[in-house]
Amino acid sequence: RREMAAKAEVRPRPLELDPIASRVELAFWEDLRRLKLDVLGTDDSPIPITGYYTPCTHPKMSGLLRLGRESLVPPSASSFGSRNSCPVPGTLINMNNMRGLQNLDVEYLLREEAKKILHDIMYGKIEEDPSLLLRFLVISFADLKNWKIYYSVAFPSLVFKSEMTLLSLHSASLVLSQEEAKSLSKSLKEWRSSNETAALPFFFVDISLDSSIAIRQLKDWKDCQDNGQKLLFGFYDHGCHQDPGWALRNYIVFLSLRLKIEKIQFLCYREKRSELDLEKSLIGEASFPPPHGWDYSDYVPEAIGWEGEKPGDGRKEKKLKEINLESMSPERRDEEQQLMHLKLMGWRHFPVDLKNLSGIRCLLLGAGTLGCEVSRLLMTWGVRKLTVVDGGHVSMPDVLKQSLYVDDDCGVPRATAIVPHLKERCPAVDVEAIQMEIPAPGNPVSPSVLDDCERLQTLVASSDVVFLLTDTWESRWFPTLLCANENKMAITAALGHDSYLVMRHGAGPGTRSGNMDDVIAQIQNLSTEDALGRQRLGCCFCNDTASLFNISYLLDLIGLQSISDETVALPGLTSIVSGKAVELFARMLHHPEGIHAPGDMAGMDTEHQLGLLPHQMRGSLPRCDLSTVISNSSNDCTACSNIVLSEYRREGLNFVMQAINQPTYLKDLTGISNLIKSDTCLKLPASFPVNSGKLSSARCLLLGAGTLGCDVARILMDYGVRTLTIVDSGCVVVSNLARQSLYTTKDRKTPKATAILEHLKERCSSVEVEGIQMEIPMPGHPVSSKEAAGVLKACERLQELVATHDAVFLLTDTRESRWLPTLLCANENKIAITAALGYDSYLAMRHGAGPGTNSEGSDMVAAMNKLSAEDVLGRQRLGCYFCNDVIAPVDSVSNRTLDQQCTVTRPGLASIASGHAADLFTRLLNHPDGIHAPGDIAGKSSERPSGLLPHQMRGSLSQYSLLTLVGYSSSSCIACSNAVLREYRSRGLDFVMQVINEPTYLEDLTGLTELMKSADYSRVEWVDEVDDEEFADM
Repeated sequence: RREMAAKAEVRPRPLELDPIASRVELAFWEDLRRLKLDVLGTDDSPIPITGYYTPCTHPKMSGLLRLGRESLVPPSASSFGSRNSCPVPGTLINMNNMRGLQNLDVEYLLREEAKKILHDIMYGKIEEDPSLLLRFLVISFADLKNWKIYYSVAFPSLVFKSEMTLLSLHSASLVLSQEEAKSLSKSLKEWRSSNETAALPFFFVDISLDSSIAIRQLKDWKDCQDNGQKLLFGFYDHGCHQDPGWALRNYIVFLSLRLKIEKIQFLCYREKRSELDLEKSLIGEASFPPPHGWDYSDYVPEAIGWEGEKPGDGRKEKKLKEINLESMSPERRDEEQQLMHLKLMGWRHFPVDLKNLSGIRCLLLGAGTLGCEVSRLLMTWGVRKLTVVDGGHVSMPDVLKQSLYVDDDCGVPRATAIVPHLKERCPAVDVEAIQMEIPAPGNPVSPSVLDDCERLQTLVASSDVVFLLTDTWESRWFPTLLCANENKMAITAALGHDSYLVMRHGAGPGTRSGNMDDVIAQIQNLSTEDALGRQRLGCCFCNDTASLFNISYLLDLIGLQSISDETVALPGLTSIVSGKAVELFARMLHHPEGIHAPGDMAGMDTEHQLGLLPHQMRGSLPRCDLSTVISNSSNDCTACSNIVLSEYRREGLNFVMQAINQPTYLKDLTGISNLIKSDTCLKLPASFPVNSGKLSSARCLLLGAGTLGCDVARILMDYGVRTLTIVDSGCVVVSNLARQSLYTTKDRKTPKATAILEHLKERCSSVEVEGIQMEIPMPGHPVSSKEAAGVLKACERLQELVATHDAVFLLTDTRESRWLPTLLCANENKIAITAALGYDSYLAMRHGAGPGTNSEGSDMVAAMNKLSAEDVLGRQRLGCYFCNDVIAPVDSVSNRTLDQQCTVTRPGLASIASGHAADLFTRLLNHPDGIHAPGDIAGKSSERPSGLLPHQMRGSLSQYSLLTLVGYSSSSCIACSNAVLREYRSRGLDFVMQVINEPTYLEDLTGLTELMKSADYSRVEWVDEVDDEEFADM
């Protein structure tokens, strides 16, 4: 047979090769998702990976290059391989978004990888590591939000300008003698069984005159030269077809450039049952002229090799493969989606300690107005262990005020009702609910009070953080005492009518042991400092001067009202306070000194990435102020002073029962001489008259039903608004559940505009609410001729909606989506409220009124051409959201990273911004001048019962600042200037469509283009793109 094969005439033909295919395991993509989310963040630089190349082991099935979970491990740790898994180095380029992937210069990338192979050949690296000839490239985009992967694989192959010619090709069984075949099989079996050589895909076959065969490594080439023996250049061939495998092309380049050979005989090694398959293995001969100029250091060779593409296809866009990972581990996937916003915080801002957050046990005392909101926000922060204590039942007034409950919960204990509402938002949360009255001084002593005291002792001792959220001051006394005794973190949140207190309690006392027994020192020798030797911060009772015997009753007697009377708190206040309380907790948890951290004051510098960590925050809605306060532990505090703690440690619950039953006991013990020395607690001012008729008849249009939209809609109903229209184009996804307060797991994949209706109705059956699923037309999002009719219809619908409503809330998550509503509100002179979120800053503002007219000429002409710089009352118009912009809005989503697309914010921020936005609307509606009211600044006195009415409020969580600003309408504003309004009134939706397709037209129209040209660029640096996240820095 050997002689027949040798004599057979084979017509020379161009060498054709069988392309390699990849097999990427789902585990690889799962790990890439995790790596991107947890480690890489916005980094899209190339990543070294390892693939595993397999020779053909089945007569009808080609081998593949496999990527598995181990492929993402650094090559040095995973490069040992095995007989059927030869490790091959590769490069992964994972882009941040789909546009980035589509815009890659794929031919350039392929040539660059080919250049690496050429470099390895020229500098002798191939002899040491032959797998470098199989180098590969993967480009991808991991769509973390939708659990999809888009990718393409390339196997770079160097291309000679002149053709490689195949001279002959036969089955090995037809070429080798019986002795040679036997010897080759034996030698290759030894080669494939050795740990040192099994994973080397390229080798020499040295055939001696006596038909004995030795397999040699490429680095032994010099030993084989000029010995007169026959050589076959062997390689592991992945293919099972008639043509040699893809690896041969780079092998030939190596032999030509490095060994200066122009003709070779090659062996395509294929196996069957772990041995050489003589029938399927091929032996051939090929010739190739030497290439010219390839040894230049800057030479970039031509290359082919994208999987699924044939040379000469000429495709400009890469055909991508798509992998859907939604079916993988549904429970783990849902939990990851719920935590995604926290992981995205680490991409640019602060790495959240999710392990600590998920393991910490939070005890919430109170499941009412504050308890509902705080528990939900804690889950948003990643807390997964909650214990909720409450002794009350859900009543009808609770349903609007207490964000988790619905009509069906009326009459049900809060501790029972709250559990399913938390679980349906976060199935992974572990909630323990306990129906129990908290023992309090001055309250009637029930038969179970001693058991309740013991139970509360156990709960505080087994928890890491305690939130004091009850609605009476005295009910916080015993928990405060226990936290000081156990040195537990404690957060107090308390509400007045329109003012609030949020604070963290200081650490418990250290001990001065001296020569005392430790047990005695723990009772008798408490220090005025904490365990770190610092002066202790105070608790919520350190400035209180009553004996706490039913203090609510006592304060009523002397003409004061308690800060904690939640039933009369303004609706927006709860959201603001809850957001600040949870943010304070998260910041303390991430502080290296935890409970012992000193108190920061607003304006201080801090190196901590989460910003300042204050002791107390006190705020007032009517004064638009926020102050940070530090107070140290008081020697005569009725809850945390050393004398009280010593007595408690000595007498235990006997002391507690005595304090509960005897109104003057704590006063006598702590040395307070009078019932009340001074009152430093926030006082409850007389409530301002709210025009409930105006609120109930106001028709509010909410653009956006996401994080802000859910909170604002719920707060507006609590204020008394009964007509709502909500516009949103999205559907509820798992990642929404943690942040968007109204949605539950049953709403998944439901349009938000539909899902929100049921949740609002089940809280207030009398509300008239309409949901509209619609994309708001936006500048910078050009539309094709096919799409134009639909976009035009959406513009007309939005025109109609703005015209038929009294107030419009701009709550969308992109800047450009606010442009058309802003224009329409200015044109229709409608109230417009904007709430916008950054990472740790927020904006709540009201837009100014539309322009008046200089009434010369006909009304229609005046309305178009005679617009005034003032409003109809003759006042200078306040500005809109766009009045400080110097560029037109453009597409801010497509080419952005996921954390920018999702507008990653601190979890408590939306609640704070929503509370301010709803409160701002209510104050505006009750102002006698309405939309024409001038803007007030914090610190200014106001004769109105409702207090100040600012134009803009800009707040920062990291700095604990709240600024009130006034800005007037700009003559070059791209949304509300007279030039824009005049053009809109003249051309209507033709103008809008032009702006959508050509946003820079707005810059030309308003004079911004000329302004930019005339600017002194050596002195003025214009910002090309102003992110919502950065507005607070402006």
